Amino acid sequence: MEPNNTALILIGFQNDYFSENGILRGFLENEKRTDDVLSRTTSLIDSIKSTDVSIFSTPIIFSSDYSEILQSDGILSAIKEVNAFKKGTPGAETVDEIKAFGDRVIEIPGKRGLNAFMQSDLENTLAKNEIKNVIFTGAVTSICVDSTARAAYEFGYRVTILGDCTAGRTDAEQDFFCGVVFPTYATVSDSMTIVNQLTKQSSSASS
Repeated sequence: MEPNNTALILIGFQNDYFSENGILRGFLENEKRTDDVLSRTTSLIDSIKSTDVSIFSTPIIFSSDYSEILQSDGILSAIKEVNAFKKGTPGAETVDEIKAFGDRVIEIPGKRGLNAFMQSDLENTLAKNEIKNVIFTGAVTSICVDSTARAAYEFGYRVTILGDCTAGRTDAEQDFFCGVVFPTYATVSDSMTIVNQLTKQSSSASS
């Protein structure tokens, strides 16, 4: 894994999940873990921001009338029912901790469902940057993280998912996906291991 062909992809780092008053804050039952995921991801970005790693954020944002949601059940219907991730609302905004990195984190707009590749320019952006390795962090582990990471695998990328930087609805769900589901198509790792790999590669390249 080399920094210049690696991308860190941030899923769902928005106020409706991660802020204290977020509409879907309670959807992630382990609030301490949710806070830890944000803290560890922020530390990860801070540690690799001087490397050649690409960093992309893929927020999910809906129009005011949720006309994009056609489903009458499931998670998207629930999002519509509670008015989450609505364009122009504080809840749809990227959390301040990620905003603080400015242009170092590039936002890829267009996500309207579970898979961040759909209706967005994510695939073209990865191809343009000659990315081979993708690393996933964010929420929710069993939904948008799984959907997007699985799609990345099918596109031919080497996929890594950070167990300590992803938030599931429950601890049991988190453990099941990291222990059973993700290993079928991805490497499950942690933020410190990734920092060590990427910064070591950067140091070797510059020496």
